[in-house]
Amino acid sequence: MQELRSTDILDKEIQSDARKKAEKILRKADSDCENLLASVDENIQKAKAEKESFYANKLADFEKDQKAFFPLEKKRFEVSFVNDQILKNIDAYIGKLSVEKKLGLVCKNYDFKSDKKVNAFVYGFDIGDAKKFLESKLGKKLLSCRQTQFGKIIIEDDCGLKTPEGIILEAEDKSFRVSLTMSEILSHILDENREELFDTLFGGHL
Repeated sequence: MQELRSTDILDKEIQSDARKKAEKILRKADSDCENLLASVDENIQKAKAEKESFYANKLADFEKDQKAFFPLEKKRFEVSFVNDQILKNIDAYIGKLSVEKKLGLVCKNYDFKSDKKVNAFVYGFDIGDAKKFLESKLGKKLLSCRQTQFGKIIIEDDCGLKTPEGIILEAEDKSFRVSLTMSEILSHILDENREELFDTLFGGHL
């Protein structure tokens, strides 16, 4: 009988001890969970703050770039607009000239007194008009006069001209090739008289 009581007491002690250990484990588990949750929350808040700082800096950089971009873009637009208007007006003026004046304009820098015999390649102009003009200047030194296309004989920039026009003279022995084009005349006019043209068109300001 005494043994049964002893066994019962021992069981109770074991159960009590087990319960205490279980409670201790649970308390530790609860504490670990709280620490884990606190750590996760801290990491989330830290990541959130980092992201907010990152995007705030990105936004600040974007706004800074935009402030720098718009004045530059405005300036580019103004330059492009002015250039387009100057080209448009020069092109319109050239378009009103007679064929003879146009031919005289493109050929004004060529030395027709040269003894070299040449072949002529013409584009933009009527071949008959060009041949007649060149014969009056070169006589028998003009070996041939043929129609060609813009950019076929030499690489050129049309400089915004609506109808590119030009004459290319090539020596019989191919020792030289001279480009006499309206685009070259236009480039020269722009280089030498851009400011004057700007003042004439816009009164010196936009």
